[in-house]
Amino acid sequence: MTSKLLKTFAAVAVALVGALTIHAPVASGQPQSSQYLTRVESSFVDTDLARFHYTRTGAGSPVVLIAGGGLWGYSWRDTVPALAAEHTVYTVDLPSQGFTELHRRDFAYDLPAMSRALATFLDALGLHRAALVGHSWGGAWSLYFAEEHPDRVERLVLLDAPGLDAEKAPTTPLFTTPVLGELATTLTDRTLYAESIRGTFHNRELVTDEVIDELYAPFSRPANRAGFLALWRNLDYRLTDAWLGRITAPTLVLWGAEDTWLPASQAHGLAARIPGATAATLPGCGHTVHEDCPTPANSMISEFLR
Repeated sequence: MTSKLLKTFAAVAVALVGALTIHAPVASGQPQSSQYLTRVESSFVDTDLARFHYTRTGAGSPVVLIAGGGLWGYSWRDTVPALAAEHTVYTVDLPSQGFTELHRRDFAYDLPAMSRALATFLDALGLHRAALVGHSWGGAWSLYFAEEHPDRVERLVLLDAPGLDAEKAPTTPLFTTPVLGELATTLTDRTLYAESIRGTFHNRELVTDEVIDELYAPFSRPANRAGFLALWRNLDYRLTDAWLGRITAPTLVLWGAEDTWLPASQAHGLAARIPGATAATLPGCGHTVHEDCPTPANSMISEFLR
């Protein structure tokens, strides 16, 4: 999210708080249908925790893709076909994402809870061991899962993923500040959401109306917005930082060199702490590296998983 957008949110928040009345757009409870889901095998699996939405494509060893915060499985639209020739590729919407629906109101929206959610999904599909590819927050959740369950992770790919107790995304104060965070989350209409997504790309022309329509519809669900805000406030990377030495899976840390959310230097810092990990940065690519630079990013991911 750009500094311009941060200033816009701050100005709006001050005005609203000063008036003591919030006139905010109410997000639709039912997202529009996704054209993308008509082109892939889209399914649900019900558990005590949640009704998980996921897609499955291809055949071979299992690979599970986990999108970043405020995103969902559509984020992997270019990665799935690149991997499906050699793998059974799953994309899963974890709590706060996509079309997954929680059954538990006491869900904590922190690293342990997201790790348990991932374990619950894998168990429901009978996947005891799989390769994990996680982007941004999805990478942090995958990382913590690999630390807790090293025997269940075949290989691990982290894309622009927070995991160090280090510099955080510049939007962190916006969402962690009481009242301001609620206002920012509620007031994020399609226009503001689109600006935020463009801020994660270096090649902003790739953020088309179709991309925004597909991503914004699930984000507009009130439950997803509430979970999104809770994650901003509850994700504690001191937990992942402390356990990096527990990871036993071969690990690739891949970063966009032009990432304005998390500095690319964190790629090498993270890989240095994970036994046997390798790090790479892609020039001309932003935070959402697999969407911003799909050809080189997916080539590196494919080769690593092979």
